[in-house]
Amino acid sequence: METNIKGERNRVMIADSSTFIRVMLTTLTTGMEKLGFEVVGTAKNGREAVDKYMELKPDMVFVDAALEEIDGIEVTRMIMDQNPSAFVTVLIDESLDLSDLSVKAVRAGAKGYLKKPLTLLDSPFLAHGSDSSTDKE
Repeated sequence: METNIKGERNRVMIADSSTFIRVMLTTLTTGMEKLGFEVVGTAKNGREAVDKYMELKPDMVFVDAALEEIDGIEVTRMIMDQNPSAFVTVLIDESLDLSDLSVKAVRAGAKGYLKKPLTLLDSPFLAHGSDSSTDKE
């Protein structure tokens, strides 16, 4: 099993308003346990995402841009204010203005973004040789 620089598993948190996306990313990440990834928490809205981030301090966070209560861009900004080295990836629904939101996400401190709906080919873990598969909605 591979680990992070501290010799520990890479702790991942997923914040998305869609149960399907939370389950899909959890499944993909769980399939990557041999590479040192572990889902330590999920959140369904922005307030819960910020609270869980502060509690769990994960290494990597996937944040839905369209979270309720606090949107994903603001959640990213709040996380980066607490931990400027945090690794946040914003998930942006293809029905939204991708160019505007991707710029806002990066300006808020995100290391990148993924377009939703996600497919296995979009998986951030595919480059590591994942053989996980998912069912389409």
